[in-house]
Amino acid sequence: MIRHVLRQFAVQTLYQMEVGKMTKEEAIENVELVVEGLKEEALELVAEEVTPHQILEIERQFKLEDFYFELVEGVLAHQQELDELIEANLKGWSFSRLNKVDRAILRLAVYEMKFCQETPHKIIMDEAVELTKEFSDTGDGKARSFNNKVLDQISKHLA
Repeated sequence: MIRHVLRQFAVQTLYQMEVGKMTKEEAIENVELVVEGLKEEALELVAEEVTPHQILEIERQFKLEDFYFELVEGVLAHQQELDELIEANLKGWSFSRLNKVDRAILRLAVYEMKFCQETPHKIIMDEAVELTKEFSDTGDGKARSFNNKVLDQISKHLA
């Protein structure tokens, strides 16, 4: 699975845990059910035109990879530190005022910037802006702009 999709699933997992008061295991199980459903749909779409080798490839592609689990586990292990770093870089805004989707996106991005050194901050920030566009933005661009500014400030702080 591509990293962007794994990040989407990580945001969904973190969001479910906060909003639904789910355990990590429950939220991961929900995401695994979604992935399994997507795999079943993909297999149905190509059922008559696919070779056994291609079926194995589809099954491999529809599997949560270590990167997903690293993100979820990492955010949870460092959540207090991440929240403090986010709050320290909010200008004229408090952490408690952030909507829960943006919290999940910012936590994920800040975790990656601080603890996943192999990915450049610019890519992490671009990914976070895309996630904001997909999950949080209402079409006016304000959420994207806000999250981008916060992450830019944090990136400078970490540099």
